[in-house]
Amino acid sequence: MNATQGSASLTTPDLATALAEIIRGVSPRARTLTIREDSRLLEDLALDSLDLVAVVVQIQDQFGVEIDPDDLPALRTVADLAANLRPPSRSAA
Repeated sequence: MNATQGSASLTTPDLATALAEIIRGVSPRARTLTIREDSRLLEDLALDSLDLVAVVVQIQDQFGVEIDPDDLPALRTVADLAANLRPPSRSAA
């Protein structure tokens, strides 16, 4: 995962709203559901694998980030999506 543009935490209302809008725009089944940071993408929000790819593509376009397709299986919750909008943490050497 390579973030080219950082973003605030998921608790930022704008970010939470943007992610919820993207998810609802992709999946009609998710439009009536409450979307929280701990909502599971497949189980709680009824996304299928193609929906998840569409969500990731829209996130990449909207936020200017790049998400490695090999990382898709690790994206299980809305918080996982939000984590990809932040620059990678730097560890002290």
